[in-house]
Amino acid sequence: MSSIAVTVGCGRDSNNSAASDHDFVAQYRDSVLLMPDIVRRLPAGITAADSAALISKIADQWIESFLIEDLAASQIDDMDRIDALTAAYRRSLIADSYRRKMRHNGVQPVDMEVVKAYYRDHASELRLERPIVKGLYIRVPASSLHLDEIRQWMRQADPDSYDALENTGRREATAFRYFADQWTDFDVIAGEIPSRLGDGDRFVESTVDYETELNGTVYMLHLTDFRKSGATMPEEYAAPLIEDRMKSQHLADYEAGLIKALRASAIEKQILKEGKAMKAKDEQ
Repeated sequence: MSSIAVTVGCGRDSNNSAASDHDFVAQYRDSVLLMPDIVRRLPAGITAADSAALISKIADQWIESFLIEDLAASQIDDMDRIDALTAAYRRSLIADSYRRKMRHNGVQPVDMEVVKAYYRDHASELRLERPIVKGLYIRVPASSLHLDEIRQWMRQADPDSYDALENTGRREATAFRYFADQWTDFDVIAGEIPSRLGDGDRFVESTVDYETELNGTVYMLHLTDFRKSGATMPEEYAAPLIEDRMKSQHLADYEAGLIKALRASAIEKQILKEGKAMKAKDEQ
């Protein structure tokens, strides 16, 4: 294969291939390897010399895989089991790919009035597993000329201060998060601060303003509201979780109905036959 000198995936059935002599690389039984197949596997920016060497290596590996497979098949006693496992794995891949497609395309939007009704009926069951907070977070160089102003704006946290932080603060900051109007997991915010903040519930309950400095960077946090672990979820925080739960249930119902219909159709067409044990199970 060292004579290959064209820039280039992989085997295809020879009956479905109209390969030219220029594209043809190798054929093993009914599988054909073409140059365009190999090209797609080459990294971008590779040199011509490296390209030729890698093409040859890919082609050699393609041929070797068939040679080893045939040799192994003639000497391995449990090929039937391997074939069955391969078929089962293929079916699993196909089914999982289709389910992912259904999750992406097949879920209908959830009526938000239904979500609100669910929250009213089940609010007592919707408990926080971790504390959640509202507030502001900023990371700014300790050398900033506006550090004292930013510190004051963070502590005041009124509309005028928000405006000032949006302007001067964003220019000076290396990170700025405004979440005063959106519940956020405390762990997410704590993960942006290098210091250990200790127990989350204790921290949010006892802290309004927090500041620390490390390696020339100042980290400031101002909390405007909080809910501790175990508290009832606020409706606006619970709503997207309820929506996701309903979408998952709709998808499960859709899939169950689809499987039932496909099963009935397969039985009617005599593609599927069921024994007494399966029939008894279906009647339960």
